[in-house]
Amino acid sequence: MKKIIIILVASVFIGCDYNPTVNHQKCLFFGDTRKIVDTVYLNDNGVHVDLVLPTDGEYTSYGWGAAHFFMNIPTWNDASYKDYLHVSNNREDVVIREIRHYNKQDHWIPVLVDKYQLKMLHRNVKKSYVLDSNGNKIRVIDTINNGWYYKAKGKYSLLYTCNTWTNEMLKKSDLYARKRAIFSKDIINLYD
Repeated sequence: MKKIIIILVASVFIGCDYNPTVNHQKCLFFGDTRKIVDTVYLNDNGVHVDLVLPTDGEYTSYGWGAAHFFMNIPTWNDASYKDYLHVSNNREDVVIREIRHYNKQDHWIPVLVDKYQLKMLHRNVKKSYVLDSNGNKIRVIDTINNGWYYKAKGKYSLLYTCNTWTNEMLKKSDLYARKRAIFSKDIINLYD
């Protein structure tokens, strides 16, 4: 009987995290009691993690980061000391890259979400854009990659990277996240 009481007390004080705003309980002993409504994904290239959200039967991949890295560096192997110096001197020059996908990709890492978490992910990503006076996203023209980039809020630094933003989106949406994430593996290891 003593062991049963210890397990019950431990599950209440250690294993369970109740969030009254979401009206569900996540518990180490009794499992996840959320009502799953959809799946979002993490798209990792080994350096950078995009957040992939379902939108009208398709998927949109969102990646926040330094405009210079996204638009002028073909691969991470092509980045030089001058590129890092340029980014550190232009920390406010950040963008959100959007990529539309018509089908789910096999290498994406699934993240199960409830209705509240999905709504918050969309809301938090939307709050990351810089908007014009009419409330529209401000497009940044990319003549090299032909991509879809938009001005974003924030400052890129060694302590706040593209992966920090993705981790923050998860955290603000009541999903598992690190206290701090700099590298892609910091996030991927939680879900892979």
